Amino acid sequence: MTTLPRQVEYGLIALADMHAANPGQFFAVRGICEEHGIPFDVMSKTMQRLTRAKILRSIQGVNGGYQIIRDLSTVSLLELMEAVVGPVGIVICLKEGKVCPLEENCNVVSGMSVLNHRIKDVYRSTTILELIVSEDPALAR
Repeated sequence: MTTLPRQVEYGLIALADMHAANPGQFFAVRGICEEHGIPFDVMSKTMQRLTRAKILRSIQGVNGGYQIIRDLSTVSLLELMEAVVGPVGIVICLKEGKVCPLEENCNVVSGMSVLNHRIKDVYRSTTILELIVSEDPALAR
């Protein structure tokens, strides 16, 4: 079974905190890390990548931090994943720029390609807002 990379989980945690707060509020990475027990270095890099993807903006200084600048109902899980960890692929040969040593003699690449497209479609059709705002408490945990 494939799992979401930790950096994606950390990004979701940060976005959930930020979304639940007052609109326009800035968040320090250290505060998010302390509240959730997340390693600072990993979270800091994740937030920087979300800034480069124009999901967040960053302001330096005493009153600075990170702020959401996109409507999270328009940001897909696929966009978040690609921003934080790079190209998504169920197997190495389907990740952009990757080479598989089995490629020449592989007899499942077309099947893996179908699976990869289906998984990416799920990620593409799932918004960040759907993941961080649960409307059905029965689905939690």
